[in-house]
Amino acid sequence: MRTIPGYIPIICLLISMMPGRLYAQKLSFEGGVTFGVYGVDFKGEEERLWGDDFEKSGILGISAGPFVRCYFTADFYGVIELRYSQKGSTFGFINQNFTQSFETIRLDYTEIPFLVGSKNQVIFSSGNKADLYIESGFVFSKLVSSRLKDHEETRRVNTPSVSGFKNYDFSWVIQLKSPYRIKRNEQIQLGLRMEHSIITIHTRYKLYNFDYGLELNYLFN
Repeated sequence: MRTIPGYIPIICLLISMMPGRLYAQKLSFEGGVTFGVYGVDFKGEEERLWGDDFEKSGILGISAGPFVRCYFTADFYGVIELRYSQKGSTFGFINQNFTQSFETIRLDYTEIPFLVGSKNQVIFSSGNKADLYIESGFVFSKLVSSRLKDHEETRRVNTPSVSGFKNYDFSWVIQLKSPYRIKRNEQIQLGLRMEHSIITIHTRYKLYNFDYGLELNYLFN
C-alpha cells in the first residue's frame, strides 16, 4: 500500500480552509483547481536507456490539483500548487515477429510548484482587450511510482529498468493563462504550460522530464 507524504494532508487542509478570496491587510488570496493534458517525454541520453534500433517518442500525461495565489499588488502575485503529474516516454521497435512493438515507461509524481506571476492586458488592433497571466518558477517533485508497460510475447531480451530513476525531480516551468469569459466573470481560465527538468532524473543516464500542453483552471468564488 502506498504511503502519502506527510506534507500533502497539511497543504490540502490549508487550501480547503481558504475561501475563494480573502483579504488580510494589503494582500489578497485566490484559490482554485487546475487540470491539464500534456505531451510528456524524456530528453537527453534516451538511446542509452532504450537503445537506438528504432524510435523514441512522447506519450500523453495528465496533471491536476489545487492552487493558491497571493496577490502582492493588483498585477503581481505568487502561486503555490499541489499537483499529481504523469511523466514518461515510449520506445518503438521491431520485435522477433517482424512487427512493431512498444515499451512505455510511466512515472507518477507529486509536485509542488512555487511560481511568481504578473497580470497583463493585451489590446488588439480591433480595440478589444484581454487579460494575460504569465507565471514562472520552480517545481519540486516526489516520485510516487514508476512502471514499465510492454507485451510479454514480444518482450526484448534487454528491457530498461525503472529502478534507476531518482525519487525526486527539480524543474522549471512557465505558464500562460487567459480568462474564458462567461457572463463577464473570470472563474474559468485556459492556459498553456511547459516544464523541463533542471537536473537529471536518472542515476546512470542524463535524462530529463519534458512536458507541454493545455490546462483548464477554475477559480473558486
